[in-house]
Amino acid sequence: MFTVGGLTLLSRVLGFVRDKLIASHLGSGAMSDVWVAAFQLPNLFRRVFGEGAFNAAFVPMYSRRLEEAGEKEADFFARRTLSLMFMILMGCFVLSFIFMEPIVRLTNIGFAADGRLEPAVTASRITVVYLVFICLVAGLSGILNSRKVFGAPAVAYVVLNAVFLIGLVIVVPRTGEPLLVLCWSVVAAGVLQLAVVLVSCLRRGVDLRPLFPKFDADAKRLSLLMAPGLVSASVQQLNLMVGQTIASLQIGGKTAIFYADRINQLPLGLIGMAAGVVLLPEITRSLRGGDEAGAKRSLSQGLEFSLFLCLPATVAMLVIPREIMYAIFEGGKFAGDSAITAGYVLAAFATGTPAYILARVLQPGYFAREDTKTPMRYTIITAVTNMVLVYPFYIWLGPVGCALATSVAGWVNVALLWFGLRGAGFMGLSEGFFSRTGRMLLAALVMGVAVWVLAHFGEPWLMAEGRFFVRLGLMGLVTGSGLFIYLASMLVMRVYSVAELKNRFRRPSRT
Repeated sequence: MFTVGGLTLLSRVLGFVRDKLIASHLGSGAMSDVWVAAFQLPNLFRRVFGEGAFNAAFVPMYSRRLEEAGEKEADFFARRTLSLMFMILMGCFVLSFIFMEPIVRLTNIGFAADGRLEPAVTASRITVVYLVFICLVAGLSGILNSRKVFGAPAVAYVVLNAVFLIGLVIVVPRTGEPLLVLCWSVVAAGVLQLAVVLVSCLRRGVDLRPLFPKFDADAKRLSLLMAPGLVSASVQQLNLMVGQTIASLQIGGKTAIFYADRINQLPLGLIGMAAGVVLLPEITRSLRGGDEAGAKRSLSQGLEFSLFLCLPATVAMLVIPREIMYAIFEGGKFAGDSAITAGYVLAAFATGTPAYILARVLQPGYFAREDTKTPMRYTIITAVTNMVLVYPFYIWLGPVGCALATSVAGWVNVALLWFGLRGAGFMGLSEGFFSRTGRMLLAALVMGVAVWVLAHFGEPWLMAEGRFFVRLGLMGLVTGSGLFIYLASMLVMRVYSVAELKNRFRRPSRT
């Protein structure tokens, strides 16, 4: 988890720098909405395939062959899968390119009325090729994860933001075309990301010679597992897309949701994605070895440790959301009012942050048993909940309501996943689980009060226009102090001892 999480943290930090520069160049108006729309489709594929559905179906099948038949048979399965996937992806790319206008019109219902539609279609036709690269990256990452190699796939996401920064810092000042540079940066990043994981596979002797695509029995099995998994893994992204579609009715609405979600994605990426990536092969190996108790123990530990990590971030986003957004994004064409609006959206997202992290932890309990249909049914219910709530909430609260509807839907998903595993007899929580999590929550609330007080007295500097590094440094001091108070409270309340904390953060030895 810490190999993936650490590299993801680096990617997120670079991503914040990237978003700060984008906000400074594009502001929060019509042009920024166009960029968000152009990045929406490739970003959807990145999050769904790169962080969810494909690995949920592919990793158990590849891991089983690796354990039972050896590397040669496992690689033969991977070669057939990747060859077929490449053919399908090229078809999707061509169709998306041709029909991009109705796609953009459907997912941005407010664009046609004010001239944002045409530039959004042009930009989206450049960025859509990224879906081919990122899905192949996901396939190769699944091979590496099954072989207990987690570094290279995580590095690939660092590459994405590094390419953006090169474009924004070096190319944009020379061209004066930030939107065009951003779109082509997506394409360049896709090529380099694929190169990173491809080289890592080849260095480890993985046989990746292409084969003539055939829809054989294994492909059918993978498709049956992957199709519902696509729905399950994309619940947050589909809900977010629905919210952005409604928010497009207001100029700047998509932008506010995008930047607030970028902050919200920090705990989701560091904790949720890392836990899901590591837990899936871990639980799968336990089940393949007949150790169901070990699989349940891994799931319980994943739940508890994920809550331990996500609660302070959630509380901070709830008590000082305006200060967070202002400190990071205000400047250039991104005015203070835009940052404050995005802060309220962030608070609405934060109410659902633990839900989406817990869902990432709970889903491997289904996927490892090759059950993707049950999460799919739950996801459909969740998506319907979001669609029913999002427009009334928008009428009530504007873009903030769109984010709040997403959070409510996330908790519905967690409840369904939890009780589904419990009904299947797979929810074996460790002794004292609820007592420890209750004390974790209390420690997070103590931290929240302290952070609010610090931010209140530091507001003249945290909300100062044009003083980015002062704001950022003070925000680091506030959040760092909050983290110290949280850990101290955990020790005082005896949630964990110092020795237990050290043990949880220690990398296990390899045998």
